Amino acid sequence: MLNICARYRKLYGALIFDVLDHMGYPNQAASHHLTPLSPEMKLAAPAFTVKGTSTTVKDESRRYKRLAMINEMTSPCIEVRDAGTPFNVALYGELSATSARAHGAVGALVDGGVRDCRHLIEMGFPTFSRYRNPVEAFGRWMMIDYQVPIRIHGELSESIIVNPGDFIFGDLDGVMVIPKDLTLTVLEECERVMGIEDIARVEFARGDDPVAVFERHKRL
Repeated sequence: MLNICARYRKLYGALIFDVLDHMGYPNQAASHHLTPLSPEMKLAAPAFTVKGTSTTVKDESRRYKRLAMINEMTSPCIEVRDAGTPFNVALYGELSATSARAHGAVGALVDGGVRDCRHLIEMGFPTFSRYRNPVEAFGRWMMIDYQVPIRIHGELSESIIVNPGDFIFGDLDGVMVIPKDLTLTVLEECERVMGIEDIARVEFARGDDPVAVFERHKRL
C-alpha cells in the first residue's frame, strides 16, 4: 500500500475526477469547502472512518473510547471524520494528529472544524477541513463508532459515502473518494492518461495546432 500511496501522490485531483467520471463515478468529489490548511498539503491513503454526533453531556467514557480507537489504526491511513453535528466546533486538533500519526495516520479529512492549525502546519500533518475555529468539541460532539460507513458533504451530490478502506486523495483542487475496489484500477488509468497529457503539453507549448494535438491524444 505504501507504494500505491506514493504513486497517487504524483497525481492531481482533476485527473482523478476525470478518470472516475469516465468510469461512471461522477459523484466522488467532496465539497469544495473541504480544503487543506496549507496549499502544499496532499492526502493519499485509505480511509479510517469516524462517526460522530451532537451531545450536551461531558461523558469521559466516550472520550476514552475515542482515544482507544487510535490503537486500531494501521499504516498508512487517513482519519476521516463526518460532520456529526450542526454546531461549529473543532472536531480535530494537534494532539489528535500527534497520536494518530504515531499509530499510522498520514493525514486527516474533517467534515467540520479543526483547531491548533499553526501546530498542524508546523508538524507537516496534511489536514483538510470545512472551517477553522478554537471551539472545544468535548461536551458538544462525541464519537459513536469508527470503521463504519459515513457520509461527508459532496460537490455534485448532497453527500458521499466513505467506507473504511476507500482511498482518499486530496490536493489544492479538492478531495476525491475512490471506492476501495477501484483503487488500483483508477491509479493505473490515471498514470496512463497522465503520460498522454505530458506528451500533449509539450506539443501545445511548442505551438502545434491545438485541434491536431487534441485529435492525436484523445485521452479517454
